[in-house]
Amino acid sequence: MESIITLLLAHIQVLNNQIKYLLFFIAKNIPLKSKQHYDCYSPKYNKLKVDNLPILNTPIKKKNFKILLNEYFISNGKVLKPVIHRGKNTVPTSISCPCCDAPSDYIYDNTGGRGQFLCKVCNTHFNKNNYASLHFDFCCPHCGKPLSTKKERKHFIIHRCRNPKCSFYLNNLDSLSKEDLKEFESNPERFKLHYIYREFKIDFFKVDLHSLPQNASSLAFRKFSPHIMGLCLTYLVNCGMSCLLAPFLV
Repeated sequence: MESIITLLLAHIQVLNNQIKYLLFFIAKNIPLKSKQHYDCYSPKYNKLKVDNLPILNTPIKKKNFKILLNEYFISNGKVLKPVIHRGKNTVPTSISCPCCDAPSDYIYDNTGGRGQFLCKVCNTHFNKNNYASLHFDFCCPHCGKPLSTKKERKHFIIHRCRNPKCSFYLNNLDSLSKEDLKEFESNPERFKLHYIYREFKIDFFKVDLHSLPQNASSLAFRKFSPHIMGLCLTYLVNCGMSCLLAPFLV
């Protein structure tokens, strides 16, 4: 019995020495590469990653443009004149300042028809696509700049950070290989370099049980937020992933 135990211990020591030799051989001849060189870490796959939630700015305090005009008259001794619009890009009459409700007569077209305006009464910059329609601002969690509306779908709105100096964008741009950089210059839509947030407008947990099949059940018991559920459905529809695999990605 003792001879068998001695033989097994000797065999274990031989195997242990072989394992050490193989580990030394792997560490010497097969060095580990950095993460940015692996294909799975390429910015091509950023669309499958879940970004951090945006920062919500507190709403601005509402002002009254009539009171501001009166204060301007008292302090300057003259009336604040409306804006004289020159050129082709005029401000639509439906646009008003979201801060003081000043009409379009007191609003500048600040970017030559590209959507940004400036109120002459309260000096507020705003965008007709996202600022005036929201009660709060979505801001990038990496640079703090307000997000702009990229696309509007039936059940969600896509917000995007357009800051060229954003750390999220610069890090993704630096991680591009030479081949990816050439592809990005010709097909930039294949890469997700800027921070993107999907604002879902539908509550996935309020399911009408009467309209569902007999074996279906409500999602009210789930602990996930509508944001996570929306991402799972996005992976399922846009990426063709399985419903079983999508929850593990988020």
